[in-house]
Amino acid sequence: MSPFACGWLTCEKNIASADVSMVAKAIDSGFVPVLHGDAVLDTSQGCTILSGDVIIRHLAEQLKPEFVVFLHAQRIVHCDTDSIFSESSTLLKWMLQDVDGFPKVHEDGKWSVVKPTFENLNKQVEFTVAAHDTTGGMVTKISEAAMIAKLGIDVYIVKVATSHSLRALSGELKDNIPEDWLGTVIRFQR
Repeated sequence: MSPFACGWLTCEKNIASADVSMVAKAIDSGFVPVLHGDAVLDTSQGCTILSGDVIIRHLAEQLKPEFVVFLHAQRIVHCDTDSIFSESSTLLKWMLQDVDGFPKVHEDGKWSVVKPTFENLNKQVEFTVAAHDTTGGMVTKISEAAMIAKLGIDVYIVKVATSHSLRALSGELKDNIPEDWLGTVIRFQR
């Protein structure tokens, strides 16, 4: 579903008006709406790109779903699995892990490295965003997912068209994340 066609507007790239009624109607009709970022009218700039990640956060605030699933089409970091963070990924060692293996989201919605800790390591996490990605890449995705998790809504990030994405979309993961599931869970920890 395109936000432009659904009448979403921004002002200085921030959501100014969002009609969630079409999304709610699709859900009530038994459909699973698939949303994406798109060009929308902007009252101060004429037009801008509204990130699909920002759209999903807004919908989560309005509709209060049990969980949110972000589907991605390819591996997002260099690793051996379909998770954006994996045991074999150096990025995992730098991002979001807490004792339970879930990303740590703080009260203010910010996220940080909690575990594992590293000794004698001077490097910081470095993100780069491809020039064609006008909506912020993984930094935006993880930040918006953290804000959704702060609402008490679990967020699953998983590769599309896999058995893992089907399990996430079906709600199977709500109470138990199986050992064989490949994906990333972002969950609020109090």
